[in-house]
Amino acid sequence: MAKALRDWWQQPGHFYWITAFLAARGAQVFTCRAVALYTLGIGAISLAMLWSPNGPDGILAQSLVIGVAVCCTLKALVWMRNKWPTRGWSGAYAVTTSVCIAVSCLAQSNPVAGLLGTTTFAALAGFIAFFHTARFLAFNLIVTAATAVFLAVRVAEQNDAVWAACALALVAVANLAVPFGCQAVVHLLDIDVLNTEIDPLTGLLNREAFYRTTGEFVAARARIDDRYLVIVLVSLDNFTLLTGTDGKVSGDRAEVAVAQTLRETTRSNAIVAHVGEAEFLIADTFATTDASPLVERVRGAIATTPPRLTASIGVVATPMRGLADCPPHELMDELVVFAEEAMADARRAGGNMACTVVCSMPTVLAEKNTWDRFDDEPR
Repeated sequence: MAKALRDWWQQPGHFYWITAFLAARGAQVFTCRAVALYTLGIGAISLAMLWSPNGPDGILAQSLVIGVAVCCTLKALVWMRNKWPTRGWSGAYAVTTSVCIAVSCLAQSNPVAGLLGTTTFAALAGFIAFFHTARFLAFNLIVTAATAVFLAVRVAEQNDAVWAACALALVAVANLAVPFGCQAVVHLLDIDVLNTEIDPLTGLLNREAFYRTTGEFVAARARIDDRYLVIVLVSLDNFTLLTGTDGKVSGDRAEVAVAQTLRETTRSNAIVAHVGEAEFLIADTFATTDASPLVERVRGAIATTPPRLTASIGVVATPMRGLADCPPHELMDELVVFAEEAMADARRAGGNMACTVVCSMPTVLAEKNTWDRFDDEPR
């Protein structure tokens, strides 16, 4: 039992993995809207209780409830943006929302109304279980327990101890079942296995996963698709200077910020990976070899993302048709080398620009066609 609790306490947060999971399925906006609606609901219900005889009584209690409503509204507006929050902001949201719920429940003049309100903690606990560490979940559970016990004691003092005990038990079941059920779902998704394909810093795919995912995409589409496969290599300029001046933590923050920028500026079906220090790969398809709309959007977005680094970008485009017959790992190796050479040209030219290479036929495909012709010759 002690070992299980220790393992639970030490398990890492899943913020970046879940972020990548949602981004890959185009579900980030929906998730933001759902969290915003939940947060706005907390504020609206708290405010509505001002007109209830069971609601807050007195200037102080009413002021606290109004403050909760204002705080929740502001946080809901942040979630309504088309921008995924940082891990730090999400953690701060979890802590402050827990406190807001507690204040709203404790401010009610009727403890029964407050005890009913503590069920709201359960949804927040589910959010924490999906995105954050056990420490955040423990904080929320402690706040929930303290609030519910205090209110249950007040109900018991009104000569209804049985009802108070039953209500307290129901609150405990809800606030334990939801978060631990959510954590079970996360593990049923084989998160420990999937984490081997996820870069732990940014939550993007790593190189091996990028090669595999892009290879699977090519295999599924290349026989029927007349589009072009485009590989984009993004390398941050002056990254070594940043880490040397401001330290590794600043470099990590820059990579995380750029990773989120790439999620937001690429299409939902694009494949994005973090493959090395300050280097990112993007795979997408285009009707022509001109990927400048994507490249310029990425370059401009990175330049405006704190700490406002620039990027040297290498692009390689090749026809999709026929690529399904290529060994995927060898194909990706060759295309990434082309992209690296183009990126190096962009950096030598001063950085903050992109260079494009058009590969009419990868060597691995040409060699395969040669062997196929050789095999077809009569003997």
